[in-house]
Amino acid sequence: MALALPGQEGAPKWFLDDLKKQPKSLTNTTCELRVMGTDEVLVCPVKQSTTVFEIKMFLAMKLGCDPGIMSVIMKQGCSWRAQADSEEIARKVHVKGIKSFKREKHKWPNPIAIIGTGHAGLRQAMFFIKHKEFNFVVYDRKALVGGTSWIDQANTTSKLQTELGTYHLQYDEDNPVPQNMSTWPSTEELLKHFREVSEEYGIMPYCKMCTNIKEIKIKAGTKSEQVAEMSQKGISWATQTYTLTLEPTDGTGDGRGDNIGATGAPCEDVDHSAVIMYPGNLTIPKRCELTGEDTFEGDISYAIMNDFDYSKVKGKQVAILGHGAFAVENLRTCLEYSCRQAYMICRRKNLACPRVVSWFINQSVNPISGPLTMKSFLPMYDLLGFDPWAYHSVYTNEKRTNVTINQKSRFGIGDVYFVANAMGICEVVEDEIKRISPQHVHMQSGRKLEAQVILKLYGFNGNFDVDRLMNVKSMMGFWPDEDFRRYLIAEPIGVNATNFGGTSFSPGVRVWVEFSAYFLWYPKDFPNVRDSGLMPTHSADPELDRPAYVIDARHGTQTIMGINGAVPAIAEAHAGLGLVKRQKQLECHPTRKYLEECRLEWEEYGEKLKELGAPKPCPPYPYTLKIVEAFMKENEDDALAKMSR
Repeated sequence: MALALPGQEGAPKWFLDDLKKQPKSLTNTTCELRVMGTDEVLVCPVKQSTTVFEIKMFLAMKLGCDPGIMSVIMKQGCSWRAQADSEEIARKVHVKGIKSFKREKHKWPNPIAIIGTGHAGLRQAMFFIKHKEFNFVVYDRKALVGGTSWIDQANTTSKLQTELGTYHLQYDEDNPVPQNMSTWPSTEELLKHFREVSEEYGIMPYCKMCTNIKEIKIKAGTKSEQVAEMSQKGISWATQTYTLTLEPTDGTGDGRGDNIGATGAPCEDVDHSAVIMYPGNLTIPKRCELTGEDTFEGDISYAIMNDFDYSKVKGKQVAILGHGAFAVENLRTCLEYSCRQAYMICRRKNLACPRVVSWFINQSVNPISGPLTMKSFLPMYDLLGFDPWAYHSVYTNEKRTNVTINQKSRFGIGDVYFVANAMGICEVVEDEIKRISPQHVHMQSGRKLEAQVILKLYGFNGNFDVDRLMNVKSMMGFWPDEDFRRYLIAEPIGVNATNFGGTSFSPGVRVWVEFSAYFLWYPKDFPNVRDSGLMPTHSADPELDRPAYVIDARHGTQTIMGINGAVPAIAEAHAGLGLVKRQKQLECHPTRKYLEECRLEWEEYGEKLKELGAPKPCPPYPYTLKIVEAFMKENEDDALAKMSR
């Protein structure tokens, strides 16, 4: 392969002139590079006509150094001579002026702070340890690792909606997959997994639990010094220090405060060279007061932080207000607690995702196209008589050869939604609520629904305290105010894609943790990202109750694409991650075994719903091995067709 240069800026005139000359040899060959005075060897694929200058530029880009410090030495007979930049590179050469082909990492004077011991915070710690970065501390308000999502938001019957293969702490190119865990683990299983992996991989010695970060003060130079730094090509905010005020907790809170200050111990100030924060899922429910709520004579809850006792739904009719991922999860919980009937009330239906489609997307090396994703939904949607192509979030051309799915809620994943609707024990009601009366919900259409329980699942907002803590004015990609030493990311909200490469958390986190580490190790590369013009920005919108750190799916996707475009070393490191994802998924969930588990779960729910009095019989599970293998072949054919273009 030819060696591509990052650009022609600063290239000598002879090189630019030479690019116009013909013919040039395009014969493929290799060049063996050796660091002078060492045994370190790097073999590069090159063309016969590749010049010494191109090799120097390649190494400069790889190592983040000035190509002028290097000289290339070749053996000629019994003597040695330096090759000129304009010469074709010899097949075996020595490189002077560098110590190694491995880039030297920047060393920070103070530790790196990681805030949060949820999934992403623990993965960041594992990534650092794997790459021998030990200068960090992980803080959390809790006494135990696991994060807000599973410790506070989940209830005792909550389960992972996506598959274990792409949601576990060991997710990495070199780690084994978890053993003896369910395909869709429960809250208890996952919290146990987090604790065991944290102990096994040596994370706990770096964790400071029962510690709230009360304040972060940025110690920087004067305004003029900061402006001067910003105007340079090098590192911005190179002299900054972050002072964290640590406030003790007793670790027993429920996410609303975690008993901060309950111990009476004094606060402590600690300096850090960088701060990485993973605030977890959005945790503040979107509130909506309904006319007549006070007359309802039943339970009304936002069903978060274990506020609601689900045993109260037994034998009752439940109105679930909303149609997002958390609403789908609450439907499953209510059915498992033996509700008699469920109504999912929404203005417009969001796409929900069958288990097989989630598995299909997560096992793919190449992203699944929008049309194929929609096609894979159909066996399940046909059972309900729903046409997913007609949903508000689906944008397509007349021939349905191009599809974009754009909705504010992530996919709710689970087959129980479909079997419950197919058997008539759940009904999706597309309407607006007019008012509430004793044990009834009145719709704008005039319909009157009987219900003894109302669960409000309108979605969640972010917490402006996160913006305040991290001193965020505006997000550039995943960095507050273009500061590469502050990194802040929660899972982007919604769905906005034309191709689908994943529905689960771990593959994305694998990329996030490398981004944060890379620019702390190699800060000279950050201006390439900052000045690329590829980074999306987002500021707080108080009117929508949306902090700056709460970004949408489009912002997240653009950021990842922009970083890969601006930093070739990162793009190269991520080139094989699709294969890793497929390997992990199939190692945990082989095709036949996974399909059989889905079928058995479907039939078990069918029996359960029949006992609860479902008016319709349970239909056969709609996916077969033949259907799934046809989808997989179509995806492979799509990938081959794209490669041949």
